[in-house]
Amino acid sequence: MVPLRCIFLLSLAAALAFVPTQSKPAQAANLDSLSDDDLKAVVIRMERTHCYGSCPAYALTIHGDGRVEYVSKENKEAAPPKQATIAPSAVKALVAEFAHAKFLSLPDYLLEKCTCRQCTDLPSAITEIAIRGETHRVKHDYGCGCAPKELFELESAIDKAANSEQWTGDVSARGPFGTTCFQPKGSKN
Repeated sequence: MVPLRCIFLLSLAAALAFVPTQSKPAQAANLDSLSDDDLKAVVIRMERTHCYGSCPAYALTIHGDGRVEYVSKENKEAAPPKQATIAPSAVKALVAEFAHAKFLSLPDYLLEKCTCRQCTDLPSAITEIAIRGETHRVKHDYGCGCAPKELFELESAIDKAANSEQWTGDVSARGPFGTTCFQPKGSKN
């Protein structure tokens, strides 16, 4: 009888070892508790695509040490890559914005899979963060109305931290034209 009890207890212990436990979400662990070395290794990328109109198209890379790289997608021959530097504290603030947006849990917001309001001819923003050997990327088609406002705010924060306007100029009067919006059949939003 003793050996059966031991086998039962060992089986129970083995089974309990595979039961998931409640833990702190990966989002908080990955973005809220960065060491200085982790922060120096962060790489943030954002690309803005063309629209039907005059939207600026470019790619930004922000490194944890504050280096910023800008590449225009407008006319590659006329606009060589640009570089700048921002304070490491600005990079840390950006990482906090990623945490606030719960970026690591966000899906893509693609027009062809959008179940919310849809608009044609708008640009996209493709945002990515690489941290602690992991990378998460979100493609955000602005024509899909499902994206949370925190994602828009994060994309704006990246532009502001990098001071994108030093290369794009004031784009407040630029943008798409001919946009048409509609609700997909069966959508609730």
